[in-house]
Amino acid sequence: MAMKILVFLLFTISLNSWSLDTIIQNSQLLSGKKVSSLAKAKKGHVIFFLSGACPCTKKHIPYLESLAKDHPDFRFLGVHSNSLESFAKAKKVYQDTKFPIAYDEDAKIANFFKAIKTPHVFVITNEDKTLYHGGVTNSMDPKRAKKFYLENALNDLKKSREVETKFAKALGCYIVR
Repeated sequence: MAMKILVFLLFTISLNSWSLDTIIQNSQLLSGKKVSSLAKAKKGHVIFFLSGACPCTKKHIPYLESLAKDHPDFRFLGVHSNSLESFAKAKKVYQDTKFPIAYDEDAKIANFFKAIKTPHVFVITNEDKTLYHGGVTNSMDPKRAKKFYLENALNDLKKSREVETKFAKALGCYIVR
């Protein structure tokens, strides 16, 4: 019994000590390249979960691309974790997307973040501290949104202020594991 507890504790400690870089390393990008490392960005990273089958995700892609352009101090990375969509299908859907997208075949990245929906976004520092997580906006279509959670968080950080809203409910489709 004591041995089982020791093994469990060692496993739990090693799981908790994994970094985002360790989790993302060697994930395959839809471009066919591998992620060798999550290179440091000046202000941090914006990691967002998406699905080619989710209408909410499709409506948010142009908005996310514009945010990536407006906030070059952040490295944007999409993560496709939906097990119902093949690599080939995801690649076809996102072939013209202006930011890299990792194919999370076994949902290890989604599990690391405890992401549940698409789009679900995380703003993190280079030291893996989460500054914001949740929905991109308060609407399934950013053109109809009245609150822009991700944009506000990025603007707060751009002005070296603490993020005012640290969490907002993610709207959209569930990630199928």
